[in-house]
Formats: sequence, structure tokens, C-alpha cells
Amino acid sequence: MSVVFMKKLEQEPATYEQGFTAITGGVNKQVQAWILGKINPKSNVLEIGPGPGTLSILMAKEGHVVTAVERSLEMLKQARANRDAAGDIPVTFQWGDVMGYEPKPAEQDVVVSTFVLSELRPLEQQVYLRKAWLALKPGGKLVIADEFIPTGAWKVGFAARRWWYLRKVKRLRTGLTHPLEWFARYPAAIGFKLVAEQSWGHGAIKAMAFEKIKVDGQEAPGYYRPPRRAFTGFKARLRAWRCLLTGQVDHVPIEPGIYASGNPGPESPVLATANYEYTYYRVMRDLQRGKVDAWVLVIDTDGINVWCGARGGHFGNRQLVEAVEATGIAWITSSRAMILPQLAAGGVEAPKLPKDKARFPFTVKYGPVWSANLPAYLKDRPSRKPEAWKIAKFTTGHRMQAGLTHFTFQARKIFLLPTVALLAAIIGLVGCWAGAARLLGLAVEVWISLAVVNFLLLGLAFPVASFTRKFIMKGLLMGAINVILLGLVMLPSSPAAWPFTWNSMLHFWVAFFSTMSYSGYTMDTSPREIASEYKRFRVLNITFLALGIALSTMGFWVT
Repeated sequence: MSVVFMKKLEQEPATYEQGFTAITGGVNKQVQAWILGKINPKSNVLEIGPGPGTLSILMAKEGHVVTAVERSLEMLKQARANRDAAGDIPVTFQWGDVMGYEPKPAEQDVVVSTFVLSELRPLEQQVYLRKAWLALKPGGKLVIADEFIPTGAWKVGFAARRWWYLRKVKRLRTGLTHPLEWFARYPAAIGFKLVAEQSWGHGAIKAMAFEKIKVDGQEAPGYYRPPRRAFTGFKARLRAWRCLLTGQVDHVPIEPGIYASGNPGPESPVLATANYEYTYYRVMRDLQRGKVDAWVLVIDTDGINVWCGARGGHFGNRQLVEAVEATGIAWITSSRAMILPQLAAGGVEAPKLPKDKARFPFTVKYGPVWSANLPAYLKDRPSRKPEAWKIAKFTTGHRMQAGLTHFTFQARKIFLLPTVALLAAIIGLVGCWAGAARLLGLAVEVWISLAVVNFLLLGLAFPVASFTRKFIMKGLLMGAINVILLGLVMLPSSPAAWPFTWNSMLHFWVAFFSTMSYSGYTMDTSPREIASEYKRFRVLNITFLALGIALSTMGFWVT
């Protein structure tokens, strides 16, 4: 079962309960019954995320006094209508969300949430647990139910069903839910003891009851710290290569939170970075080489690197403030300067960060553009950074690495499926059409063209297009160079020049399209400049592709 489709159902509050019952196969009803059995008589209950209020109303009918906090105004309206239809029952529905809601301390006997935590990011889940701890009386209960990843072979079926729903949800653009991956680590550190658990669907849905306890005798909830993550050794290198070879198609997150470089103490500097696996790998290795003792605050950027995260709204003020609140970083260091990557400046607007020092006690500073310069920056603490630390100049090695990543991105997202379809057609045509071999040759040519563009043109020769910031112009130039290069290589070894000549427009398109796609891998432009070119690029891209296909098809019949 998969509750990822829940985001779509939330758009229709009146039919939400029926729809959710259908996609869970009725498990949600069993979850509600299990939760009702865990609540002592006449309890004060706080429900976070009641949706249409079904469970809140059931709890109120059993004699509990219920306060329910819902962030969706449409759902809130539906919940109140359902309550009014149920008669005079002790349930209050009010608006609020996890990050903004401040519960009264030690007022509740029970805090309940069903299928809410999977809509929260990992650090938001930790904030939720801390607020639940504060809201509960000593010995109070936290009862949650949500979607988890099953164990063993059941993962395969779970992943397949989830993939099916994800396809629908992505088309609808309703947002996603995420199975709880790291949640089980949080409660004990924050101040909860697991007292009961029930699972359905081989662990795909779990309900859990926790009891509030004190952490080390403290009168406040604790903070969770993720375990140390290796950034040296063979396995770490494999994880880094996975990032390069997946072409950034996959988000590759590490657990957000506080990590230690060396042996930091109360006066050690605080650095912030993204929770992309490769970013963490590079930053920690550079700090280790410089023998730097520092606290590294890994922000939840959805597994996206700093630059793309800042440009895409994943590394901004909200994520930074969330990380400070969830991790308690201010309690372990006396330093009040937080050093951010320079490339985060596109997302973090320092003047708009909270002025309330209790909420955000740090002053933001932007470090060097490359993490390799961090040790020198932390040692010298220059009032003004050298120009070399401000400008991201890509070396040939950087461009070759970007070319590899871009090649794997294009291969997986764009060229692989058409190639598979073409090969299937070739297999079907073998023996009944003499042109099948020519068709196979065309497929090989296109992949050679793609490799040449990414490794030679974009990897090595890209600086020849530095005379312009217009990527359409760069694409036209790279298209022409690609045709010339391939012609010099293929024509002397070909018995006839005509096949390549007819395919040359397709090779021109491969380079033109690839260059525009490569814009996200360079500092030669900005999102605003790319957006201004995109309308013209789309027309040219479709035109060149259509011409390429038409001419290659014509070449089959003419030659």
C-alpha cells in the first residue's frame, strides 16, 4: 500500500476519508481502532493534523476532551462541519502547523498524529517530537501512525506500488509524502520510550505508542544527533561515485543534523552545508586535510547540492532556521557566527532572517566558493575574501567531471528509453528490411555524438564559447563544431559520405540541446538569463530535432 496519493486526496476534503480508506485497503480504520485502545479514559488529547476530523470525533465520542490543530483551511472547514453533524461533543478544531504551533506546556495526556509525519521533513519531524514532549504531562503518551519502508523482500512490491502512485502525483503536482526513513532514531534522543507497536502490510504502515520520559534528568526535551558518517575509505568513495554516475537524476541525501569535523569544542566555528552526499564528502574531506575542528550543520536541502539548492528554493532562510531550531546547535557552541557556502547566497537572504535572537542567534557570513579554501579561511579570517575565493573558475578537471555527470543525466533521462525502443524496432525488422543495420548505425552514431559533446566539447572545449553569455549562441557554436569533429572522424572511415551527411543535422541538434542543458552546470549564466532565452530555445530545439529526424529518415530512402 502507499499513502503517497494522500496529497491528491487532500484537495477534496469531503471525500478524503473514503478515498484514503480505499488506497490503504481499510488499514486506516484499523489504525484508528488501535489508537483508541491506547488512550486512557477521559484524557485530554491534542491531535496534530486531524484532516477531516474523523479520529478526533471518535475520540470525543468516547469521552476524551480533544483539541485538534490543522494547517489546511479547507480541511479545517470540513472537520468543523463533520463535528457539527456529530452533535454536541468536546472537540475543538483550530488552525496551525507544526513549525508555528506553540502548545501550552504539560497540558495534554495524549498527543496523536496519523499520517502526518510523512508530510514533514526529517528536521520538522524532530521539531514535532520536541513540541509533543513539551505539550505532554509527565508520563503522557505520544501515539503516531504513518507509512514506513518494509523490510526484506517486501520492499520490492512496496517500491513498485509507490512508483505507480508517484507517476500520478507528479503529473498532478500536488506534492509528495515520504516514508519515515530515519524517524525511529529520534524519539529516544528527544525523550520518548516506545511502549507499544503494531504494523500492517508487512511493515508498510505502523502505529507506535511512546511514553514521555526525561533525558538525563533534564526538564526539557533532548536533541537528536545523527551518527558519524564516514567520508573516507572505499565505501565513501563508492557513494561519491554514485552521485557522479547518476547524473544528479537521483537526490542522494544524507541525514541532516550536526556533524563534527575533528574534535570541536564550545568555541569551534560553525559551518553550514547541504545534505547532498557528494557535498558532505567534499566538505568533510577538505576540512580533514586542513586539520580543522568545526561543527558542520548539514541542512535538509532534499539531497540537492548547495548551488542548485539555493537556486531552486531548497537552501534558503526557511531551511536554515529549521535546522537551527531542530538541532539545538546554539546550545553546543558559544560561537555566534555561522559560515555559509558563498553559493548559498542565492537562496539565503541574510537581512530577512529572524531578528529574534532566541530563535536565530547567529550572524551569517559567507565563506569561500570552494570548500578546499575553508581551512585557510578559518585560519586567517580575512575581513575581505581574496578574489580567488569569490569566483568559481572551473578547471579542465571540473569540466570533465561535470561532463561525466551531465552525460549520465542525459543518458538516463532523455536518450535511454528512445534507444531501447529503437533497438526493439531493429530486432523486429532484422531479416525483413535491409535498412535495419543502417538504423543500428544511426543509434550508435547518436551515442558517439552524445559522448563527444559532453567529454570533448563541454568538458574540454567549452571555454571557446566564453565570448558570450547567451547559451543559444553557445549551442549553435557547439553544434557546428560537433558536426565538423564527427565528420573528420567518420567520413574517412566510411565507404560513403552520404549517411553521415544526412545525419549531420541530428548531430547538430545533440550538441545544441546538450549545451543548453549544460547551463545548470556552469557559472556562465544565471537562472534569470536562462529563463529569458528559454522561449526561443524551445522553438529552435524542436525545429532542429524535427529537421534532424526528417533528414535522417530521408537519407534511408535516398541512399
